[in-house]
Amino acid sequence: MIGTSLPEYIFIRICIFLLQYTTPLCIACLVLLAMFHGFWAAVSGPIGITLVTYCLVDTLYTILIYIPHNRRLTEEAKHPPSLAREDRRALFRRCFENVPDVRRYLQMWFLGADESEMRRDNVRDFVLWAFFDLWPGQESKEDAAELDEYIDNIENRLGRRLEPGRGKAESLRLTLDEVETRYRSVVWYLIVGLVDFVSHCRLAWNGFHYHAQQSSTILSVIPPRLQNSITQKSSVSEGLSYWYRPHTATDKLPIVFLHGIGIGLYTYVSFLSRLNSEPWKKDGEGDIGIIALEILPVSFRLTEAPLTKHEFLKQITTILNAHGWDKFVLVSHSYGTALTTHMLRSESLAHRVASVVLVDPVTLLLHLPDVAHNFTRRRPTKANEWQLWYFASMDPGVAHCLGRHFFWKDNIVWKEELLGVDRSSSADMVGTHNKGAKPLRKVAVCLAERDLIVDTKTVAQYLVADGDGWMVPDSAEGSNASEKGWAMEQNRGGRGYLTRDGIELLWLGGLDHGQAFDSVHNQDRLCAVVRSYCTY
Repeated sequence: MIGTSLPEYIFIRICIFLLQYTTPLCIACLVLLAMFHGFWAAVSGPIGITLVTYCLVDTLYTILIYIPHNRRLTEEAKHPPSLAREDRRALFRRCFENVPDVRRYLQMWFLGADESEMRRDNVRDFVLWAFFDLWPGQESKEDAAELDEYIDNIENRLGRRLEPGRGKAESLRLTLDEVETRYRSVVWYLIVGLVDFVSHCRLAWNGFHYHAQQSSTILSVIPPRLQNSITQKSSVSEGLSYWYRPHTATDKLPIVFLHGIGIGLYTYVSFLSRLNSEPWKKDGEGDIGIIALEILPVSFRLTEAPLTKHEFLKQITTILNAHGWDKFVLVSHSYGTALTTHMLRSESLAHRVASVVLVDPVTLLLHLPDVAHNFTRRRPTKANEWQLWYFASMDPGVAHCLGRHFFWKDNIVWKEELLGVDRSSSADMVGTHNKGAKPLRKVAVCLAERDLIVDTKTVAQYLVADGDGWMVPDSAEGSNASEKGWAMEQNRGGRGYLTRDGIELLWLGGLDHGQAFDSVHNQDRLCAVVRSYCTY
């Protein structure tokens, strides 16, 4: 993620302009060629021929690939099965036990609308989507009574009654709203293809083996991946390609890595390579095995739809079984933390996850509006916001994935689930703290102070809280936990701070989303945590 300086702002706006408006210029050029024969003389040289060729390629790409591909954006989301009524009630109570400011909660979900326009029917429509996955009018009589119960609860927490009827406010309903994207020319996908090939070479150089998608999927990815046609290894999974580093360290556990939204694994190559390099690896010590999945639908490509939760779990299980990994450390970044939730809730996989490391997690307190609002609805003003908006939020593949295949109830994770604490009754789901329960796994959470997607201060408060209420840090800007009023002890390695639950919290002062992987210093902090968790 870039910064917020004026030169960076100018640079990113120029890049966006060129990628978004090159095609109209190409079409205009071709029209001039067709209308004015004398114009051919001006482009008869090598440079002119090259420009005309590019114009033709870009125009054909738009007509034959980009537009047909984006037609799927108009399709409706296929929501997962509804929760049982008691499970839904428990989830609602738990979510609102963890809403520090109900007024702000509604204000952000309603995109900053005036309170007078957020009336009872408006809130009803929002709750109907959020907890029932239904359009207005699709609810049953039983659902309607349950809805009234939830709205009464919200009013009690607000401390006032909502005005009856319907106002002008429109809420954010991610999987029901129209999917918004921004065009990008063919040159962008040429850049993506080049970066993809560079990532391939760097990973291969550092001892990773590429396991390509099966040959039947080669033509379903734009830009085409030339390495798929020359690799000697095929993935045992039908829909997942991955990079594999053999596990030879007999006294350590291997690592499964799930990346976030971005340009594939390019951002993470240095981090993944340093896990088995100096100063962490001792002479004669074996390598820690690594499986780094490639999640192509969120990697700035035009691809098929992302795998469903069921299919993802089935295929990752196939991969793990093929390599004989019964226990492993799960490391994930940003969007990858949603897939982590799926694995932690899987009856067949949860017991195989020995430890969890989340970097810039978007799934903790996902019921709050910050992630959805900041990623999909915020209008950019700063350089980093423009970068996020155009290259990630408005990317056709990413927008389709989030708008039609990202279901918050499936992806949200609670700290008890991370730790593997058993809950013997549904009452334990309502935000209560199991003080006598023993965690089954070690957990580390890395948060960036200036994250432009996640409200990291609120997430940190949630992790630190002991179940007796929210801890409110003071106004200090320092990155030290004691300065923030968080009662935590620094761990022995000095990497971060331990919460009362035993979660290791790494607070990256002054950094933005994704910048934990930008410098060697922060990579080493992460490597220290991950390698320590790999040790039996």
